[in-house]
Amino acid sequence: MAVANTSVRVSRQTLIELERLKEVFHTCSADATIRKLVRERRSRALHRMLGSGQGSLSNFTEEDRLATHD
Repeated sequence: MAVANTSVRVSRQTLIELERLKEVFHTCSADATIRKLVRERRSRALHRMLGSGQGSLSNFTEEDRLATHD
């Protein structure tokens, strides 16, 4: 897959925030910082969609089994 270079115009404030996050995330470029933010956001969204019952359900016990062999 070929890599394409594209310019993106952002405000000065956004650039300052990206530079701060670059230090926090220990990334080497604004591109890497943005990719890390996208991965984290995607992970949180998937967790909300797929893990909605997490922590609210209890484990099954022997009493929960159906009596099929009488």
